[in-house]
Amino acid sequence: SGDGGSPAIWECPLCLAELTPDDFCELNACGHRACITCFQHYLRVEITESRVCISCPECLEPMHPNEIKSILSNPALFEKYEDFMVRRVLAVDPDTRWCPAPDCSFAVIASECASCPKLRCERPGCHSYFCYHCKAEWHPNQTCDAARAQRSPNLRSSSVAYSQDSQHRDDIKPCPRCQVLIVKMDDGSCNHMMCAVCGAEFCWLCMKEINDLHFLSPSGCTFWGKKPWSRKKKILWQLGTLVGAPIGIALVAGITVPAMVIGIPVWVGKKLFTRYRTANRHKRNAAIVGGVIASVSL
Repeated sequence: SGDGGSPAIWECPLCLAELTPDDFCELNACGHRACITCFQHYLRVEITESRVCISCPECLEPMHPNEIKSILSNPALFEKYEDFMVRRVLAVDPDTRWCPAPDCSFAVIASECASCPKLRCERPGCHSYFCYHCKAEWHPNQTCDAARAQRSPNLRSSSVAYSQDSQHRDDIKPCPRCQVLIVKMDDGSCNHMMCAVCGAEFCWLCMKEINDLHFLSPSGCTFWGKKPWSRKKKILWQLGTLVGAPIGIALVAGITVPAMVIGIPVWVGKKLFTRYRTANRHKRNAAIVGGVIASVSL
């Protein structure tokens, strides 16, 4: 605070600038405060990076959406934040389907549509039809597998044509759950990805949601690298596992069993010798022999 009639001066904990209290805002949940400029810059970065759960920059207390809207003072950016929040909620619903049409990504809540899988996008100006099961454009008189097989040659030919015209963008892909575009930096980072919008964990190579054992399974996806294993490598890995697992178990058993047979009696004998150190020799020897025999028989 100032002296006498001088105005109060506060120091921003983020930029260390000394400003008047009118230049600060205080969060209701935790009471932390910073200058409005720093808060606005912080929120712009968080929303630009597709983060939905935005917390106080000084602690982990979540910020309320109304507070974010008030501080941000940017309707267009806050609308983008609201879109991310809606996507996060919809991604939890297993019946949510996203329109596959280019530049659409409109969500359709398709409850009880498994038996009648033809879905229609209700976004004005789109109205595309797509399949509930394979989530691709509608394929009348075809199964999902047949339509997928028919699309594959077209995709491969278009990919070749595209790569001849320009560099193929392998660094931008849609999240397999909420379809938000995700950028992966070409910095040698791993292929285990997490969507900042819906929280889905997925593999960058196969673009499927995964668990912790995905990169140890015969999927062919590697933790690092830009390409999955070839079919030949996957077969060799499976054969190696089938042959190597019994050999490994036999080696472990061959080492562990003798170690236990020899080690346990020695350990028991040592413990009994320490315990009966002060006893007479005959009693000590009898206890040790009995204990060792009992440990071997067990």
